[in-house]
Amino acid sequence: ASNDPDIMAFYREALNRGSNQKEPIKHGIYLGMGLVAMATHDHDLYELVREGIYIDNAIIGEAASIAAGLIMVGSKDEGAIDDLIKYSHDTQHEKIIRANAIALALIVYNADEAADTLIEQLSREKDPILRYGAMYCIGMAYCGSGNTAMLQKLIKFSVSDVSDDVRRAALINIGFFSL
Repeated sequence: ASNDPDIMAFYREALNRGSNQKEPIKHGIYLGMGLVAMATHDHDLYELVREGIYIDNAIIGEAASIAAGLIMVGSKDEGAIDDLIKYSHDTQHEKIIRANAIALALIVYNADEAADTLIEQLSREKDPILRYGAMYCIGMAYCGSGNTAMLQKLIKFSVSDVSDDVRRAALINIGFFSL
């Protein structure tokens, strides 16, 4: 059940239980929290999972970041966007950076022009993982819109970016325009 208080209480208790400090268990707890609270835009819960990102453990941080994106899906929350970008620059863990990139795309789901500043910022990043995130931000923000300017941007990145991952992400996200 979506955002069921009993399930969330279970996850919160599990997160704090001393016996659940192993990486795979925390990974599952964070992902479960994100799924149960998907699209609730619950800032308190976002703050709780953000702490998991800041642990700076690749496995736990990856799941916490995806959970943050799930909780804030479609919110366009500037605070969450700023947090995730800042931490992507601060961490050395590629798993966390990639998960942050996907979380950013989830946050700008269906945002259209409201995501343009973020898309432009990520498109100019040196880090190819963040440029990869820009491609997913385009796909999610303009999903089903048929926006030709963004479609052209994806096509341009699909043939000109130096990173295979960015080119692949651009091609994948072209598919979201025809939904």
